[in-house]
Amino acid sequence: MTTIAPFVSAGAQAGQAAEMKIHKLMWLTVGNGQLQELSDYLVDIDGLIDIVVYKGNLRIRLELLDQDAAATAGPCRLQLNAHVDENASYAVKNDALTVSATMKGKSATVSLSRDDGGKKTKCVMTGFLDITCWLEAKES
Repeated sequence: MTTIAPFVSAGAQAGQAAEMKIHKLMWLTVGNGQLQELSDYLVDIDGLIDIVVYKGNLRIRLELLDQDAAATAGPCRLQLNAHVDENASYAVKNDALTVSATMKGKSATVSLSRDDGGKKTKCVMTGFLDITCWLEAKES
């Protein structure tokens, strides 16, 4: 049920380099990073991004606090750069792991799902920042 692996690209592993892409008329690489940690209940991505609304470090760390593979919803901790919500919550909806959090005093939602036949992780952020991006493993 709810572990992180089914919502990130197939074969993803800790230490793997990745590119962050957006899709407009074509795929554009807008950032690079590394998957620092990946386990059943934790994903930690660290990198740099350069998009119109933001240029700089990007740190995304999500921890499912209940550590219950049978759960479809529960408590979690979400970090986006320096902003942390220790009381965030997650739910599985429409083949996506959706996290609801409060960042900078505003509601934020982050949804993770597999895309492109499992080759990419789709990340949809809404709230104080609305952006859809994809993470793709770099070729060695």
